[in-house]
Amino acid sequence: MPYARTSDGIRIYYEEHGRAGTPLVLAYGIGGNAAMWDVNVPALAAAHRLILWEPRGHARSQSPEDPVRYSFARWALDLRDLLDHLRLRRAHVGGLSLGAGIATRFTLRFPRRVRSLLITNSSSASGLPLSVDNLVMRAQSIKVTLDKGMEAMAEFAMEANPNLVERLRIDPGAREEFYEEYRRLTPIGYANSLRALLAMDHITADLPKIRVPVLLIGGDRDPSLEPMKVIQRKIRGAKLVVLSPASHFANRDQPEAWNRAALEFLARVDRPNRGGPRHGPPHPPHARTAPGKAVTVD
Repeated sequence: MPYARTSDGIRIYYEEHGRAGTPLVLAYGIGGNAAMWDVNVPALAAAHRLILWEPRGHARSQSPEDPVRYSFARWALDLRDLLDHLRLRRAHVGGLSLGAGIATRFTLRFPRRVRSLLITNSSSASGLPLSVDNLVMRAQSIKVTLDKGMEAMAEFAMEANPNLVERLRIDPGAREEFYEEYRRLTPIGYANSLRALLAMDHITADLPKIRVPVLLIGGDRDPSLEPMKVIQRKIRGAKLVVLSPASHFANRDQPEAWNRAALEFLARVDRPNRGGPRHGPPHPPHARTAPGKAVTVD
């Protein structure tokens, strides 16, 4: 399996799909893994050099025991180290939820290395403080994980985490998918990742500094949709596409619509001598609707 070594000595798992086109580097949400993109890989890899990676503390990447070695700042450096390992000067970067929060902070810190930013289903990308209910749920998750293990954590998440609850309402068959997701985690890696989430830096005021093209893809049933709207308002030229019906896992609830939105955006960014300002597409006068699948808000 391919690994990159970070500047502080941690092994980071990644995988590549497709070799043609501009590089697209994605990470999934907290507790997730590269396999959660399986429904998107064929379409994305047909047009791009697709690199999927798993942040430290997740699945096949190393999970240091010291919680001090986890933070959004460190995860952003891990993304830098991955690009260095792959000898990529610039790439489209993004992810879902936590993965998008990492990519957003990477964009703020290393803007010259970013062709565009793809944010899907993410409140951490907004940098807004977590709600009290979310703080309590995440703290309880740490306790369940360390006291009872990942199988119990999967059961707790499917009952207490609104992100998973909404996904199961759309697709009850996703229950086994969630069990498999949590089984791939180590308790210490997941607990330390949750600690980093709880200690998240609040970057909302810095979002207007982002000048690369930005696409946000949300779900109409996702609790992170309102923070996504904050991001859209803060970043000039950012486009928000809302899929329906879709939960916090919009790429899995609506894979074809998700792929279409992402690929159309990336194609516009990569188009030679494209019109419009460097920071993103100009504002059209109103939202555009794709019947039954997505609403685009500019």
